[in-house]
Amino acid sequence: MCSPAAIGPAVGAIGNAAGISAENKAKKRAYDYKLKVRERKWMQQRTTYKSKKVQFEQQVDLANIAAQRAYSEINKKIYDARSLAILQNQSDFLKMIKNQGDIMASAAERGVSGKSLAKMLVTNQASLGMQNAMRARGLTMAMQRAKAGKEDIRTQLKSDLNRAFSRVALQPVQDIAPPPPVMGNPGMALMMGMANAVSAGIGGMDSNTMGTGGLDASASASQASTISAGTSMGYGADTFYTGIPSGSSLPAGAFGYTTGVQPYYGG
Repeated sequence: MCSPAAIGPAVGAIGNAAGISAENKAKKRAYDYKLKVRERKWMQQRTTYKSKKVQFEQQVDLANIAAQRAYSEINKKIYDARSLAILQNQSDFLKMIKNQGDIMASAAERGVSGKSLAKMLVTNQASLGMQNAMRARGLTMAMQRAKAGKEDIRTQLKSDLNRAFSRVALQPVQDIAPPPPVMGNPGMALMMGMANAVSAGIGGMDSNTMGTGGLDASASASQASTISAGTSMGYGADTFYTGIPSGSSLPAGAFGYTTGVQPYYGG
């Protein structure tokens, strides 16, 4: 028969175990959700980084193309300046030859010769040399400007590449996974609760139902009084209770009994 004192703890133990099991399921669902959110976030980061890498490669190509166009424009200007200087030099040279012929013809008509003629010819040649010097100076300055322009283009190209690379310099790294939840042990909780229920049930049982197998003291005494001397107790041969033998002469108080009263077992 179950003691009423054990019912409450037993029901509480079952409820506690069920609560722990439900809490474990909730923790697992929350942990799985966090893992899915982490995975989706990582996928978005990788997709965004791949898009940025494609944009970076396109920006690098466009920057290089723009730099090459600028280099080509500067080189074209230098080529045009050289070509113009060569054409002007040829024109001035032809002009100097024509002037030299005119000077010599005019001097012959006038009968001028010697130092005067030589001076006019030197002056004519000096004019060509001065023009060539001015053109050379212009070409030198143009070359210096072209070099400075190329340096500016190179610096601008490097700045554009660094700016584009800064968007993809740091490669994304997936964050650390959250620690798994600490699960409860519903089996252990149920076992401990049932143990407490058993203890409470034993503590709540009636003391009259303990020790005699359900028989009270008066019933035990009545049953014992019905056993007469010489009746077998079921322990085999020579195991009869024969009562108090006559003629016994034990000392007074022996075995805690009164004088002349002692148990006797056997034949």
